[in-house]
Amino acid sequence: MKHKIAAILLSGIAFVLIVGQLVDFTAFGFGLPSSAPDPVTAMADWLWSYRTIDVLIQGTLLLAAVLGASAMFRGITVREDE
Repeated sequence: MKHKIAAILLSGIAFVLIVGQLVDFTAFGFGLPSSAPDPVTAMADWLWSYRTIDVLIQGTLLLAAVLGASAMFRGITVREDE
């Protein structure tokens, strides 16, 4: 029971930290709009100026994938009625 409480508490703290980083857009250094007339260059400039958001999203997706894979390999215990 103690382990469940600790796991819930730690997962709650991790969830709050991740959501806080994804919602707080003031922490990111936004780039200036591109002055390039070429749409491909403008899109490339926009993607590289918002690289921090991309890295946080990739980290969150990687964490979700690891948690999903570990949940699939979790052992199943069967209780027999006595």
